[in-house]
Amino acid sequence: MAVTLTSNIKNGASPAEYMQNYLNKKVIENLEPNLYFTQYGEKAMAPDGYLTVSWARFDQMTYTIAQATLTEGTTPTEKALTSTVVQATPTQYGMFVILSDLLLKTSPITDILSKAGREIAANMMRVVDKVVQAQLATGTNVIYANSKANRAALASTDVVTGTDLAKATTKLRSLNAKTISQGCYIGVAHSFVAGDIRNSSSGLWLDANKYTTNETILNGETGKLQGIRIVETSNIDTFASTTTVYPLYVIGEGAYGVTDWQAMETYFKPVGAAGSADPLNQRATVGAKISFAAKILQNNALLRLES
Repeated sequence: MAVTLTSNIKNGASPAEYMQNYLNKKVIENLEPNLYFTQYGEKAMAPDGYLTVSWARFDQMTYTIAQATLTEGTTPTEKALTSTVVQATPTQYGMFVILSDLLLKTSPITDILSKAGREIAANMMRVVDKVVQAQLATGTNVIYANSKANRAALASTDVVTGTDLAKATTKLRSLNAKTISQGCYIGVAHSFVAGDIRNSSSGLWLDANKYTTNETILNGETGKLQGIRIVETSNIDTFASTTTVYPLYVIGEGAYGVTDWQAMETYFKPVGAAGSADPLNQRATVGAKISFAAKILQNNALLRLES
């Protein structure tokens, strides 16, 4: 579904080409560091002229010692390698804001466009990451805090602890899920959940700024515990139940794929560009759009921890 938001932020006109390039720079600068979910997806590109993109998902081979043992001088029987094609088609998302001609007379244009670009980028970031979350929420591996049996059984006191993270790590390792960074999985969590983890870690929590090795700190990373590097964000969709339920997504390599047919593009329409739709040349517009999709590729590399 398309997202179209309008606003009445006030502004004015300027040379369109320069302003569009400036706006594009500001949107990209503010967008990319805040895409917490998108950055861990397996990237795929669609060739020009195609509306569908495909990923090849290979099932794990499980042949035994006996089946892999060779007999001298005898050609073995070939083994089957099963793959599944996962496909996605794009949805276009976009938004724009209206900027009046009056503010051109009263405020520096670059400052206004910088702020407009920042707000557009922030909203587009939330939209794109929520598209990914909607897909991840369908994952089949889920555990519940404090060993509860299901979502409905969770109470407000059932917060994530180090024990829960250890269970998540053990589960993914048992499924042979590959780690993403420095032997760790990535856990994307709401700020409330990240706070619970820090408060209940019994001193085992390691702040990101105290890492002793030459590890690159991830965008939004606050620390790690039980083999999971915690990336903190407020942009987490919750579930309604007997209490508000917060998912923590623990991600292994190749868990899901993301792709965009139309990379983020920005637009600046100066005052007067609307023709008869703006007979008194009172407004300009700035906006951005993207065509995007996400798909789970390996359920065995993805786990949802609810609390």
